[in-house]
Amino acid sequence: MNCINISIIFPTASPGGLQRVAIEEAKFLQRIGHNVKLISIIRPVNPWNELLQGISVEYLADFRGPTPFISEMLNRNLFPLRKITSDADIFICHNLPSCYAVMRGIKVSNVSRVIAYIHDPIKFTLTGNIFQVLFRFAPVKKMLAMRWLRNVDFILVNSRGSQLVLAKETGLNSRVLYPALASFADKVPTSHREKFFLSVGRIGFHPTYKILFHILKRIPEMEVVIAGSWSHSTKNIMEMFSSDLEVNRRVKFIPSPTDEELTKLYRSARAFLYPGVENFNMSALEAASHGCPIVVSRESGICEILGESVVMPAQDDVESFVKIVLQLLKDERHAITQGLMVRENVKGYESSYHMENLREIIEQLPPQALSK
Repeated sequence: MNCINISIIFPTASPGGLQRVAIEEAKFLQRIGHNVKLISIIRPVNPWNELLQGISVEYLADFRGPTPFISEMLNRNLFPLRKITSDADIFICHNLPSCYAVMRGIKVSNVSRVIAYIHDPIKFTLTGNIFQVLFRFAPVKKMLAMRWLRNVDFILVNSRGSQLVLAKETGLNSRVLYPALASFADKVPTSHREKFFLSVGRIGFHPTYKILFHILKRIPEMEVVIAGSWSHSTKNIMEMFSSDLEVNRRVKFIPSPTDEELTKLYRSARAFLYPGVENFNMSALEAASHGCPIVVSRESGICEILGESVVMPAQDDVESFVKIVLQLLKDERHAITQGLMVRENVKGYESSYHMENLREIIEQLPPQALSK
């Protein structure tokens, strides 16, 4: 295939599962000979510089305030003042904010194609701006989502659950393309796992933290490490755990961990525990690749690839979460066995699965977009 100009747009270049997918897509497409540019809608306080090396990155909104935090808040609110000027043959837009930015900023013609990858249907995932207020009203939410998606050539989603939500809310068809690992762990522990449970994700308003708190209250001997990127609501989460002194002493927060730090945590944790629902859950997939048993809500997208032998509780079934945690805590051998089993189940979801499917989708686009 000839060299194609491809722009990949995503809401923010900070650490996270969606961001990893977008960045790894850019690296793959660049590796196979295409001209690729990443466009982050805003410049975050802490860009994921470790992963962004070797990729051309442009920040659409880069307003400067008196402090980094104020700068990010300005960007989150003022990004609609900026327009994407890229003349790419293909735009790959991750989530609705990116679709909005592209459809507003460019004139999509018969030689420009747009692929939308919707990880969170149908939500406006760039927090702190007026669209989040507008998306509280179902008719407005549907109208805006339809406006931004109606001229898209290909809609991808990260799970069958997301596919059903998008179809129910908008009537639009989509194709499931599961996120995948950049690399699969070669060696995993087979003889020992420590007693702490690990939770990895954006630390902010999410049902998982309240459920974790209740599980900790029920199991006095349980310890938890919470690792992930900071958000404007991280303080509230920390205050919830510190409100109970006995619980607080058994919780450790690790802000913005590096990939190396996460690898050590995945290799040593008794289990990965994330009882709130995620449309997929990239962190759970990473944990599984390191032989770490995972305990997540069965409504989460990752459960679609785990196989029928893996049984997960419903999000609102705290009692079942407590039973599973206790069993893993008391039986280290069982935890190791479960981790090796789930690792075997997800072996097919390393980078080549996702990237080869993405390549196929790009090749399916009309010839005009590929020969500009």
